[in-house]
Amino acid sequence: MNMLSFRITNFRSIVDSGWVKLSPDGITVLVGQNESGKSSILEAIHLALSESSLTDDDCRIGAELPFVQMRIEVDYSEIESDLAEYESIFCDAVKTFLANESKLVVLNIGWQRNSKGLLEAEFSIESDSLPALLAEAETVQEQSSSESLPQAATPATSPAASPVQVNAPTADDIAVMVWQSLPLAVLFNEETGRLPNQVDIDDKGQPTGPGAKAAQNFLEIAGVNLSELVKGDQRVRENLLNRANARVSEDFISFWSQTIGKSGKLELKCNIQHYSNTTPEKSGKPFLIFWICDGNTQLYPMQRSQGVRWFVSFYLQLKASEKRKQHRVFLLDEPGANLHSKAQADVLKLINQLGKDTSTVIYSTHSPQMLEYSKLFRVHAVQRNGEQDDSPTIVIDAHRLGTASSDTLSPVLSAMGVDLSHQQVIRKENNVLLEEMSGYYYLSSFWKLTNTAQEAHFIAATGVNKVEALANMFRGWGLDFIVAVDDDKQGREAFKSIKKEMFGDDEALASKKLLKLPDCPGIEDVFSKSDFKKFVLEDEQAGITGTNAEYLKSAGRSKPVLAFQFALSVSEDKVKWADFEQSTKDKITAVVTAITSRLNAHQAI
Repeated sequence: MNMLSFRITNFRSIVDSGWVKLSPDGITVLVGQNESGKSSILEAIHLALSESSLTDDDCRIGAELPFVQMRIEVDYSEIESDLAEYESIFCDAVKTFLANESKLVVLNIGWQRNSKGLLEAEFSIESDSLPALLAEAETVQEQSSSESLPQAATPATSPAASPVQVNAPTADDIAVMVWQSLPLAVLFNEETGRLPNQVDIDDKGQPTGPGAKAAQNFLEIAGVNLSELVKGDQRVRENLLNRANARVSEDFISFWSQTIGKSGKLELKCNIQHYSNTTPEKSGKPFLIFWICDGNTQLYPMQRSQGVRWFVSFYLQLKASEKRKQHRVFLLDEPGANLHSKAQADVLKLINQLGKDTSTVIYSTHSPQMLEYSKLFRVHAVQRNGEQDDSPTIVIDAHRLGTASSDTLSPVLSAMGVDLSHQQVIRKENNVLLEEMSGYYYLSSFWKLTNTAQEAHFIAATGVNKVEALANMFRGWGLDFIVAVDDDKQGREAFKSIKKEMFGDDEALASKKLLKLPDCPGIEDVFSKSDFKKFVLEDEQAGITGTNAEYLKSAGRSKPVLAFQFALSVSEDKVKWADFEQSTKDKITAVVTAITSRLNAHQAI
């Protein structure tokens, strides 16, 4: 089954999340500040897709009980075996329902209190047509069953016979079948997956006691049958374990790129030992012992750093699930929080590997290292809708990131590399100061599209009202620069102020260092409406009545995210110069010419 989106209501800080689309590549990211509600989203999904129990602490005071909805793509074959006990007419009714809905089903997961006051999950499908189709099928089946009865069984003179009872599924029965076919949700838990120093082996040849889950994960990744291994002689056992340890370590190293010291790589190892007479109650019984090694140093897992232990636990749980070929929904709350930036990149590599298989991953993060700026379509911003501690959580999707607060988006902006301290593009000359990051991406793309040879270093301010301060800094540092602003009210005001304060209203001098983008109220208006919809919005049905820039503002679309995605398409040659209408080409050429002519002047202020 393919999960497409979810909606959560009345769960902890969440009043109504609205429909939240999952990323099409299987990996969805939640960004936001502490206490914004990211963990609540993960835990609500976990409750809906597992057999964990809802508690009173999960419920909002004075509100209805929590409710989770899942929009799912369901193929009939995925529930066919559950329908085998019913007559074919009911199976056909379900097939018809799925066909009419293009296989898209909204599954409701709610909770009600039973007679003992305990909260129990209940399932339903949001549809009027499914109950009607099943009821119609039941009526037909009852009539068919009545007609098949012997005539003597229903004499004409006898009172009306009771309707024949048939085994008919209800719409809620179908909902349970759909839920049971969904992948289980796994809320990553470092503690339950932490590799122990040692773990006992029971009489059936299986790990038992604290750490057994992590030990079993290790053995599955290694391809070791422990019950058979315990029975073998020592020489065979050691040979098998040596090869198994080598396999696990080789795979682990492919994800953990860190070194210990100058070149030491971490290796994971296990062995079988037996209790000595010093432990009388277990004397002679086998147990597994584990090490995390680097070079000649061999340490127990608990002797390693918290970050290393976390990553090993994470690796074992995810790789074991992959080994079992189980489709799971992995829910990760701040993965890699105890790791430095390079190690966090290793965590992201492992997540991407998991997403390529059959699993769905949803994770929260504060770290820009846990985001890929080429995949911002994965990102949802989570924040409180108000300043109060009890303000409800809202979720802002990738297409509307521009409406999120700057604090919420800080990891996204850092990942995009737009923070001035990270750009590293300030030079002695040929600097072009811009209003904001969207201009940085568009102009960089225009340079590539037009094969412009003139060197230009685009520097993005954090808004048009910050351009003048940035220009003053450059002037103080003795750096050559020009300023380019949009030809709108704010841009013209900034232009006028800089012209007066920095150039003494000298038109000739200012014209060589300042420009308003030709005929562009916003830089997005370089594009014709048709090209803007096709290559920037990637939505040719968008209804643009005013300017392109006005549309973005009214639609709540993120200017920098759209600009970045356009720049990415240009850099990957998915969008080329020949693709544009002539009016777009003319405006791009005019903008590039206006900037290059000023850069060529090289006149110091």
